[in-house]
Amino acid sequence: MDTYEIWALTTSVVTAILIWVAWYRRIAVFALRCSPRRERWLLAITPLACGGLIWLVLRYWSSPDVRNNWLYLGFYLAMGAAWIGFGAELLPYLGLSPRDDLLERRNPGASIAIAGALLGLTFCFAGCNVGEGPGWWVVLFCAALATAVYALLWVALDRATGLADSISIDRDTAAGFRLAGFFLGTGLILGRAVAGDWVSAAGTLADFARLGWPVLPLWALVAVLERGLRPSAAEPARPALRDGLLPAFLYAAAGLIVLLHAGPAR
Repeated sequence: MDTYEIWALTTSVVTAILIWVAWYRRIAVFALRCSPRRERWLLAITPLACGGLIWLVLRYWSSPDVRNNWLYLGFYLAMGAAWIGFGAELLPYLGLSPRDDLLERRNPGASIAIAGALLGLTFCFAGCNVGEGPGWWVVLFCAALATAVYALLWVALDRATGLADSISIDRDTAAGFRLAGFFLGTGLILGRAVAGDWVSAAGTLADFARLGWPVLPLWALVAVLERGLRPSAAEPARPALRDGLLPAFLYAAAGLIVLLHAGPAR
């Protein structure tokens, strides 16, 4: 490893340790104060699932120089842990607070939405590791591109529909499922859009536009349906199965269909 790789590895490891130790410490502290609840288990298990997904992609679909070298496997896994951790720290600024919404207010819809947000972000990062490239900075470029669009789509959706308020204020579990499905579908599409062999920054941007455009009709579909699925005075608590799980499955399935239709990354 060269000097820059050692610096990137050290930064990733330190960042990941600091963020995730604090994450699990908060879960443990609130578990002592409150009765155990399954929502906290979801918050504890999801980061492990995210790490497992990144590991699988690195082990089977990354460049041969990476998947056949345990040091580089650890390097990119640490980078992924830091990236997902950084995203987790930004969630409160995007309307989803693990501490306020879940650990303090015991909001089950928030736990589902947060889990979906982390998994969707994981898909974005994992896709950046598919294919061959000249170095770690390529992974960061692609991760930044996919994550920026991922965050912008969520902010725009929240502004258009007030979905975060449905979860945080109305405590609508169905809304948590719908948002998780949106995150999963969006992450699958954007992750596929940045996957493949690196040629140039311009080529990556062109491929991203060519493969990632279906995320826009998915966003529009979610925005339109959300208008009719928000909690109301007549129906303050939406049925979780009909108005939560089913739309979430639709959104995630749409992302999976786009991914499969795009075919293997080259």
